[in-house]
Amino acid sequence: MTMLAVTLRRNRRSSIMTFLLVLLLLGASAATRAAEFVGGPYLCHPRMDGMTVGWVADAAQAGEVEYGETEAYGKKAAITLCDQIVLATNVSSRRSACRVRLRGLTPGVTYHYKVSGHGMNGEKTGQFRIPPRTDPLLIVFQGDEYAITDLDVQFVEERVGRPVDLLVDVGDTIQHGRAFYDFKPQLYRRIPIVTAKGNHDSDWSDKLASLHHFDYEGRTEIKPEQVVDYGAARWIVGPYVKYSDDFTREQLTWIEDQLKNTDQAWKFYVCHHIFFSDGYHSTLRWGNPPEGQLRRRTVWPLFMKYNLRIAFNGHDHVYQRTFPIDQDGNKTPEGTVNLDPSIGNSARAQQSPWMARFQRSGDDRANRVKGVTYLYLKGAQGQVEFHTRPQENARLEDFKLLDRFTFSPTRFNPDALVPPETPGGAEQARTPQP
Repeated sequence: MTMLAVTLRRNRRSSIMTFLLVLLLLGASAATRAAEFVGGPYLCHPRMDGMTVGWVADAAQAGEVEYGETEAYGKKAAITLCDQIVLATNVSSRRSACRVRLRGLTPGVTYHYKVSGHGMNGEKTGQFRIPPRTDPLLIVFQGDEYAITDLDVQFVEERVGRPVDLLVDVGDTIQHGRAFYDFKPQLYRRIPIVTAKGNHDSDWSDKLASLHHFDYEGRTEIKPEQVVDYGAARWIVGPYVKYSDDFTREQLTWIEDQLKNTDQAWKFYVCHHIFFSDGYHSTLRWGNPPEGQLRRRTVWPLFMKYNLRIAFNGHDHVYQRTFPIDQDGNKTPEGTVNLDPSIGNSARAQQSPWMARFQRSGDDRANRVKGVTYLYLKGAQGQVEFHTRPQENARLEDFKLLDRFTFSPTRFNPDALVPPETPGGAEQARTPQP
């Protein structure tokens, strides 16, 4: 063997060893790299004895939760569930949704929590309080890409004079999971979220990530329904039924069971697809049969039978509220209100006799608005208010009351049966909160 051949062989062996050493060092670096927060933390899956703390990281199984009744914490909980967020078909992502279930909690106690450790870089903190059933309950709503902001929550809390207890989403806010990791506002750290499944949230068509990242324990893409008893109210998040379809017998049985098998005085229904609408997906013209027509004839009698006062839905990108009505749209104090709390640019189709209020952000194109809807339950009175504000550079003094009505667990007060522009409607409701 010539000297040149020996040198070449030694150089080749040295190169291979160097290459393997570089791979080993890169692997060690990747293994020891701390995960970074991408979004959160946020609260979901609220119950009277438990809460889920979730966050999004750029690595799986990173982080754990310390929690307790003081900022000293004292208890630890490991990740209960962690799965990858899919942003687009055939596109890999390092984002993972991690959740920790906190159990055995006590209503009325303020809990502090911290997400850190277990391979996570830095820490994020928050706190929450599960309201006892005897306490007032304050709820804000969002849907159809129009997420509420910290300013909206600040306005509601200052107007009512107490913290918001719950955020209810009527679907299509976090479309396909693409914006899921942007849950950064402070409000999500202290206000738990309850979500309905929307047609743009689901993965039934394109297999993209959906709202299952918010929740777990029996709730899946196939069966997204759930019932949430929280504070003084029961929230029935209905089965996902799209467009002109009707409920199945099994779904109707489930809904009736949730309505009758509770001692909660306040009951509300949440879904995405509409029952009554004057907007783009008008229930008088969309689909064959028109959207919502079959569903309201099968489920509305159940709502009235079990004193369900309001059915919340989205899909139309507007604020629209019916009078208290029966299944045919006839006004009655013992009826149910259908309310879409979102606001957007959907065009109005027509004006129906059962529609009490309709508002879209494009009504004044030079001054487009956003809106916030809240529900306040105190003792035997419920109250809904809807306020608008400018889309840009809004201040607390810019919020404008556009709708308000009150009710008891069994019937509506007269202000729900008249249009807001008439005496007894929103113009008279500009008095301070009770």
